[in-house]
Amino acid sequence: MTNHTYVIRQQDRNAAISFIDNQLNQNHAWLNETESQRVIAGQEYLQARTDPASFNAWCQKWLNESQWAEIKQAICIAKDRQETRLRYAAEPHKTISVTHRAWKILSEIALQEQLTLSEVIVNRLSGNDATACPPAKSRYNLTS
Repeated sequence: MTNHTYVIRQQDRNAAISFIDNQLNQNHAWLNETESQRVIAGQEYLQARTDPASFNAWCQKWLNESQWAEIKQAICIAKDRQETRLRYAAEPHKTISVTHRAWKILSEIALQEQLTLSEVIVNRLSGNDATACPPAKSRYNLTS
């Protein structure tokens, strides 16, 4: 369907497969084909997704330029998330207590953005606004 060559590498294949799975499950018209062609494409996809060469051949056959751009973006997002997770995994961890309401809010945001609770806190509070107020006294920041 497309005349350019883009090869989905082995390390990016899971992100691409996950993206295509979501698109095919949530938006049946994503392939922009007739119903009979979508059925054929879906059957071929189920067979092709297990083998890297077949998967790339399926993508070349059925995807247009905008769909390729979407897959590339999904791969970039997946890479960024993986790098962020690795960065956070290398940092030492602390345990904190939060109210149930605070935990629920953080959990909902984390689920929506597919992040960890720590990533939500850092992403939301790491801007300049986070340091604008002097720290409140608590048992955690008292000097002895």
